[in-house]
Amino acid sequence: MVCVALNCSIGRDREKVEGMKRKITGILLAGLLAFSGTGCTQNGETVDNSSVTSSSQSTNVSTSSGSEEEATPEPTATEGAEEESIAVSIPQKDGMQADYMSVDGISLEAGSCLAVVAKDLSTGYWKAVKTGAQQAIDELNAALNYSGDDKITMTFEGSSDPTDAEDQSNTIDMVISENPAALCLGIIDMQTCKTQLEMAAENGIPVIIVDSGVDSDLYDAFCGIDNRAAGAEAARKLCEAIGDSGEIAIVSHQSSTQTSIERTEGFSEEIAQNHPNVTIVQTCYSDVEEDLETSMDNLFQQYPQLQGIFCTNQVVSDMALGVLEKQENPVKMVGFDYSEAQQEAIESGLEYGTISQNPYSLGYAMIVAAARAAGEMPVDSFIDAGYQWMDQSNIAAEGMELYRY
Repeated sequence: MVCVALNCSIGRDREKVEGMKRKITGILLAGLLAFSGTGCTQNGETVDNSSVTSSSQSTNVSTSSGSEEEATPEPTATEGAEEESIAVSIPQKDGMQADYMSVDGISLEAGSCLAVVAKDLSTGYWKAVKTGAQQAIDELNAALNYSGDDKITMTFEGSSDPTDAEDQSNTIDMVISENPAALCLGIIDMQTCKTQLEMAAENGIPVIIVDSGVDSDLYDAFCGIDNRAAGAEAARKLCEAIGDSGEIAIVSHQSSTQTSIERTEGFSEEIAQNHPNVTIVQTCYSDVEEDLETSMDNLFQQYPQLQGIFCTNQVVSDMALGVLEKQENPVKMVGFDYSEAQQEAIESGLEYGTISQNPYSLGYAMIVAAARAAGEMPVDSFIDAGYQWMDQSNIAAEGMELYRY
């Protein structure tokens, strides 16, 4: 499946495109565009581009809700932006070169396009990233007094399959061919996209890595959380839940994604170093197991004395809840990210708690970093969006809105 990004600016200098290392031929581009929706517009709104499935010769439009057949499009983040403006917040650390909670002082060429390629368009996490990013775009245009064709625009794309690294690489190829002012990437596989990063560097396109890192240094900044620290925090909370003794397991998402690797490593290191009476008996990965739900059922059968599990993202956390509901013996669960299903499970006692991220602020900070880099302003190499432990005591509390998505 190949995702197509359309023109970020109608008047873009095409000579830059033709000079690219992996340029797309006119015939292929024309054929793909025939099946595509509109790309970057000139009204400051986010655009999700179409996905083209060549094997079936039909088009599946990936929307921000993850549905392929929605009759009524979801309102853009721009609509009602003033009424729903979010007060973003990220940790401020000594020595930071910029304030990533504000667009003040940013100078960016009129009509610039900032491109985002996310890992996923369907989860609440990435929808919230998109909302925060759109708010930053809106405020940037207001601060620069840009209107009409002068507005800064944004494309926000991703695959319907968050495990398909090849599809994501194809999408990034297309986006780079449009020569955006800056590129924000949430990478599926940390070993892939090296060629795309080289292409971006050769063409002077700043890159902001978002959420999950890459095995490369060809980028300007990383915007996300300290995943090892978050994994360690999850370990401490799970040990607290089981009385610091017993057998536990890890249920993780993709084995090749940096977030999964670092959360699992941070969790495991905390257990090994500080909890001698707790044993990790197994680690299951969603992209390794043929059926993760069946693997979890087998896990409970193989280890009937299992005391707890740690799930490393929203998808596996939500899936694990369905398995836990069927277990006769109570098993403590610590999840990751937020979902309504997890909130209900925490309030009912089925789930002990979750490490929730701050995707609204991350999306906002990502755009601030991208705009600064595009305007040749300094950016910090690591922009920490922060996370929050949520359990029965605070998951529904006022002030936690940034961590519910």
